[in-house]
Amino acid sequence: MGLSDRLFEPPAADADKVDARLARLAPQLCQLIQRAGDALATDDVRNAQRALSSALAIAPGQPDVLRLYGLLLARMGNHDAALANLDAALHGAPDDAVTFWQYARTCEDAGKLDAAFDLRRRAVERAPQSPLAWEDLGEHLFAYTDAKASIAPLERAVQLAPQFAPGLLKLGNAYIACGRAEDGARLIRQAIGAAPSFVPAWLALVDIKTVPLTATEIDRMRDLAAAASSLLPGERIALQVALAHACERQGKYEEAWQRLVEANALRKRELPPWDGERFQQQERQADEVFGVAHAHAINTQLGREVIFIVGLPRAGTTLVEQILASHPEVEGAGELPALPAVLTEDSTRRQQRYPEWVSDATSEDWQRLGERYLELTRSFRSGRPRSTDKLPSNWRALGAIRAMLPGAHIVVCRRDPLENCWSCFKQYFPKGWEFTNDIEHLGLFWGAFDHAARQWAQRAPAHVRQQDYEALTENPETEIRALLDFCGLPFDPACLHSHQSRRSVRTLSAAQVREPMYKHRSTVTHYGHLLDPLRTALGIPPWSPEDTGSDK
Repeated sequence: MGLSDRLFEPPAADADKVDARLARLAPQLCQLIQRAGDALATDDVRNAQRALSSALAIAPGQPDVLRLYGLLLARMGNHDAALANLDAALHGAPDDAVTFWQYARTCEDAGKLDAAFDLRRRAVERAPQSPLAWEDLGEHLFAYTDAKASIAPLERAVQLAPQFAPGLLKLGNAYIACGRAEDGARLIRQAIGAAPSFVPAWLALVDIKTVPLTATEIDRMRDLAAAASSLLPGERIALQVALAHACERQGKYEEAWQRLVEANALRKRELPPWDGERFQQQERQADEVFGVAHAHAINTQLGREVIFIVGLPRAGTTLVEQILASHPEVEGAGELPALPAVLTEDSTRRQQRYPEWVSDATSEDWQRLGERYLELTRSFRSGRPRSTDKLPSNWRALGAIRAMLPGAHIVVCRRDPLENCWSCFKQYFPKGWEFTNDIEHLGLFWGAFDHAARQWAQRAPAHVRQQDYEALTENPETEIRALLDFCGLPFDPACLHSHQSRRSVRTLSAAQVREPMYKHRSTVTHYGHLLDPLRTALGIPPWSPEDTGSDK
């Protein structure tokens, strides 16, 4: 079980209603349902299947049997049958917030976001006293609409369940995303007070770089780590990362390093293995197919209303988007799944993985794909003519962007390689970015990114700009003027004061971008020779006592 499992559990008020319903059933059926639920919670599909087969034979129409069978089918990849069973379960228990919640999450996993939102809206109408229903609606709005819109339902959830730690944490994160870091920290501390071993809250508190930790809080984390056997595997890892950040703030760099090495080794064992060979093969293939003459969209201005912001995580993509979104002509849309979705749709249609089909794509194909992307993102340009797409990993599809949206501008965010990769190694990512848990993989990933960024900046300088993070923080006005000019935007002084923007920011840097921009302060030199394995992976000379700045 990972760290996120603790974030997705029903409050006691909603769980008690399910328990009360089960208590009215025959003991044998109740035991089978409980056994199936426990098996699903631990990914024990075989035992869940056995228990539910027996339960279906006894009570094929019982709502909880249907609900759990739907979850089992979803776990097995049969989403259509899963949704049919969950729909039947909801008809049998039309006021049950837990069924609404699990049905909506399954719709979400199947890519049916409109259906998921409709279920969440219906849930608060049918179960207005359910904290789970309000929390789930707020979570949906936070993820897919606007953090500001999520605050009201999350506040209602907290009113109904004031001691439920996940609800307090989600509201705190929403406050932070809307620029209310102090309020967010207060809610997160309330979550810790309600559940002292709730590691996601500790990690979130440490991630608010603008709010200092107290010595007492660091001691409490150490005590929790000493009793780590009581934590889930993902929680033990995240707690080590949180403590490493706390140690760094205290100047205990060797302890921070050791904790991060241990945490990343554990995380690497917990996650599916990252296939470095396949990654390199895909990057070589993309480089080859886009390195020769190829088709592109018929309309060479298609996509001129979009600004892509790409790069490695922790490279300043959030800062660049905040600057651009402060311009009156630009809407900051955040990390959108639209581009991967469009490429995946066509890969499914062709029965070939991207970029295997690129050489067969016609101008009409690229035009269609570009128009599909614009259709999926149109809502972000309802109030302003331009919008951003800040999904960092889109750097791997630079060729596709240029082919399908030749009028788009692409900002490739770069940072000192050692600083960037070290920042990735220090970060606990809830999902994805598996390469960040291994120093050699970090070096390999950086090398591929560096090659792609330089190649495309040379091939299409009018549409691809490399934005240096250090230069941006050292000479903000010069860099911001150049950035706006590249994007075809007139200068606006609001972009020099992007920290004053009230737009919501839902990334790890949400609190930091509310602070005035300052010259970057390196921490890597404090670690000295400890970072030499990472320097080796990046092709950087080993540390020497004369080093006083970040490695270039």
